[in-house]
Amino acid sequence: MTVHLRFVLLEDDSSDAELIRFELARNGLAVEWLHAVSEGDFRKALDAPPPDLVLADYTLPGFDGLAALKIAMERCRDVPFIFVSGSLGEERAIEALKSGATDYVLKDRLQRLPAVVKRALTEARERRERRLAETALEEQRILLGTLIDNLPQIIYAVDADNRLTVINAALLKLAPCKAGDILGRRLSEIWKDEDTEEIEALAADSMRTARPLIDQERARIAPNGSMIWYTLTLMPLRDQKSVSGLVATIQDVTARKVLEQEILEISNREQRRLGSDLHDGLGQELTGLSLLVKGLEMQVSRESPQYLAQITKISGLLAQAIQSTRSLARGLTPVNLEHGGLPEALKLLAEHCSDIYNLSCTFDNGALKLPELEESAATHLYRIAQEATTNAARHARARAISIELRYTARRLHLIITDDGIGLSTALARGAPGMGLKIMEYRARMLGGTITFEEPGKGTRIALSAPLQMLRRTKELARRGM
Repeated sequence: MTVHLRFVLLEDDSSDAELIRFELARNGLAVEWLHAVSEGDFRKALDAPPPDLVLADYTLPGFDGLAALKIAMERCRDVPFIFVSGSLGEERAIEALKSGATDYVLKDRLQRLPAVVKRALTEARERRERRLAETALEEQRILLGTLIDNLPQIIYAVDADNRLTVINAALLKLAPCKAGDILGRRLSEIWKDEDTEEIEALAADSMRTARPLIDQERARIAPNGSMIWYTLTLMPLRDQKSVSGLVATIQDVTARKVLEQEILEISNREQRRLGSDLHDGLGQELTGLSLLVKGLEMQVSRESPQYLAQITKISGLLAQAIQSTRSLARGLTPVNLEHGGLPEALKLLAEHCSDIYNLSCTFDNGALKLPELEESAATHLYRIAQEATTNAARHARARAISIELRYTARRLHLIITDDGIGLSTALARGAPGMGLKIMEYRARMLGGTITFEEPGKGTRIALSAPLQMLRRTKELARRGM
């Protein structure tokens, strides 16, 4: 295959130069030759666009091959340089190769020259391609490094052993040491706390199962006692055969969560206000009216008994209205922290569920005294239990429901189980699924997680939340809020 190439030939013997050109042409190499016989000619040939290859005699009058090699290395270092000489001993050949020559061929063995030239050209092309690839890779590395270092999210990568291989500036700002002291270590070796250990365990599980974790909302308590909300994403990295590591991103969403909580708290306060108005306003007025009707009923029974039936009916309707008002007030403020708190509210929920749906609904907290909870947190927990029991009774056709409330030193657990047809079957039959999303949302607002399981028969809904996030603060307790 004919190849068009530009070669510089440094050779003062015209016969040898002709033999070299002929040997390469005979082997299919079409070459544009730049012939030099002196140092000046040689420098001028190299000043043109860089040649593809340099062939040089080792011994020239007033100018030797090593000097030519030095010039070529300075001007076009990547161009192959081959000595073609009739008097190149082993010692000189070794010196030439150490100085940067690509190869050498003796003039009495020119038949080797085409193969040497082709190999040198191939190696030079591969070096150029490798260098271009390395340059492109380095440019991408710099671009990626600049990008991730200027993102507000914490970004890092770990290998299959959960050891850090890449970190960005956002993570480095939080680290107690320099980047060189972090790389190669585990997160749990740098931050020794429960949250970090849990993230590390999630990363190990994600790599083991090759399943990503996308935007999981989590929360932690900062050293100053404030709440920090963040989303966690874990993305396994694959090589050709298996998972080789993982990239993680952590984004602070505290401002958004605080705003959501403020909006939700406004709604809760409005519900409490409405409940209070119903109980203390309309409820008291209806009670007063009921007392007046009772008095009127006694008077009518003595003086005009023919109207007693109507008065009695009015009295009954007022009693129902009072009961409805109280039920509405309790529904708007289901948890009364001053009168039993969450356990008492869940106990009443179980009793109400049993009466309304004619089934067995029980509540058990192991006779443990629950730490004081914030009202909004207790309300979230109650609403989750309320939604779960309602779904079980209405859609899952349960005949028995149990509500369990447990806590450890660090976490609170709310578990609702039933013996119904199961969550999947209920949803397949057209039961609404919005309640599940609302339960998940409430669990996230508590900084916890909720799972929906079908252990064979029925459904098990389990919520787990950090107890420290649910506790009633001293400030709220002191103000009686």
